[in-house]
Amino acid sequence: MPLVIDADALNFIAAHPEIRPAPERCVWTPHPGELQRLTGERPSGEEARIAAAARCAERLGGAVVLKGHRTVRPRRLALLRQSSGNPGMATGGSGDVLTGVIAALLGQRLAPFDAAVLGVSLHGTAGDLAAASLGEPSLVAGDIVDHLPERSALTSGPMGDGIR
Repeated sequence: MPLVIDADALNFIAAHPEIRPAPERCVWTPHPGELQRLTGERPSGEEARIAAAARCAERLGGAVVLKGHRTVRPRRLALLRQSSGNPGMATGGSGDVLTGVIAALLGQRLAPFDAAVLGVSLHGTAGDLAAASLGEPSLVAGDIVDHLPERSALTSGPMGDGIR
């Protein structure tokens, strides 16, 4: 079965490197601190974050989503900076919402790579819709969830072309 590896699962695997789930089924979603525990590196700056995510994907296999300012999402031959999303999303639970979106897409039988790319896009777009409606300073994770069902979350943003 496909799986999203996040939070304490990342920490557990970092502490037990002999444990490696089947890479073709995995979506890894570390934030910078978790990436450091997994790989020993903590990149700063956008280009360094992109390179670190690529190295992590090469080492662990699967799709790697490096969370943070301008989340790094996987791409087949390179990595993309996510253009949607905003600083208001830097709130407790926002990463859990992202993990849930990706897991829900896996449950709909999307391939792990595709679920990761689409999940990051939907999450960021829903965050932007929530910020437009409520303002960035007041956002909480539940606001992102509340804006996921909006049709514009499915039809705008970098993955919106043709998604209905």
